[in-house]
Amino acid sequence: MSNSRDLTVASFNLLNLQLPNTAMYPNTRPYTPEIYDQKLTWTANMIKQLDADIIGFQELWSAQCLVDVFEKANLSNDYTLVFIKDSDAGADLPSWDGIAVAMAVRKPWQVENWKRHKEFPEELLLNKRDRSLQELQNNPDLVDETEDEDLDSAHEDEEIHVDIKKFSRSPLEVILKNADRDDVPNFHVFCAHFKSKRGSRLDREEYHHPTIDFKSHRDALGAGLSTIRRTAEATALRIILNKIMKDTNTPVIVLGDLNDGQFSNTLAILSNQPDFRWYADSTAAASNNRNDAGLFPAINLQQLRSLKDTYYSHEYKNIPEVIDHVLASEEFYDYSNSRFWSFRDMRILNDHTDDHGKDKVKSDHGVVRVRFDWNKAEDE
Repeated sequence: MSNSRDLTVASFNLLNLQLPNTAMYPNTRPYTPEIYDQKLTWTANMIKQLDADIIGFQELWSAQCLVDVFEKANLSNDYTLVFIKDSDAGADLPSWDGIAVAMAVRKPWQVENWKRHKEFPEELLLNKRDRSLQELQNNPDLVDETEDEDLDSAHEDEEIHVDIKKFSRSPLEVILKNADRDDVPNFHVFCAHFKSKRGSRLDREEYHHPTIDFKSHRDALGAGLSTIRRTAEATALRIILNKIMKDTNTPVIVLGDLNDGQFSNTLAILSNQPDFRWYADSTAAASNNRNDAGLFPAINLQQLRSLKDTYYSHEYKNIPEVIDHVLASEEFYDYSNSRFWSFRDMRILNDHTDDHGKDKVKSDHGVVRVRFDWNKAEDE
């Protein structure tokens, strides 16, 4: 018997869902009405197959497109659609510049509030000063501050200044409640789309620089720029999460196209690397060792209980890996004393990505679906 407190969430990269005869990127041809209708049909069928309560979308160009998808699926009355901004004055639907994330929420889950995060939090500071060993010996007060007694003070030339002030694509935060049950806590869901692994293009000023040959090194420079931005975005979102999660029992889910694998620095920063329970007597995730601000990647939870040896949601340079993620706080972890839900399973619908080529209709990403069962921990 289904339980209205059970929860199914999904992450769905729409691969440039845009209205027909409407511009996208400068070198991209607009969709014909026929291609657009095919994309709507394929996307609507995938949504029906997902049967998810909460779906986070990426690569949405127009709010009208998502409205059209849910009308095509005959699900408009079942879901509330949430976009990164309110409707413009005099308009029925909002508009924005470029691609964006969005969310669909199915009854009985109800949107209590939502927020777009564009600017980085003020606490985001990626700055290190260059201080020599001689300088530190002469002035010990300049030694790096740390609360980790096992961490030695560094004196290497670590100078770095990263000046990024905002997300390239705004994460969307939605606070949800269960309209049918008062015993279910409100929880936060974030949908994010981090900077692509594809290298950033150099600006024209550097590409055509009169004296320095940046152009010959554009691949290395572009990859470095993308990696730095993706790392900064993960750090910024982690700071936002810290403010919600630390010293609270607020359930949090982060989902989306994070453009990095489960063992990457991006995921390490974002997840805060919580402790898993590996053996019966382990106290990991228990009340005396709470992963208060940690997020458990669903791909890790699935692999710990599955005989399947390959999971992937996207292939880049012939390397398949999971870059579309669902991460959940300790309130969704089986062995946490703060548990409200338990992880049931994760599935990646990815058959359509085989030999994707230049198919404009289907997504080039697998669609990730994760199910959690209501299973509140007993009070001790």
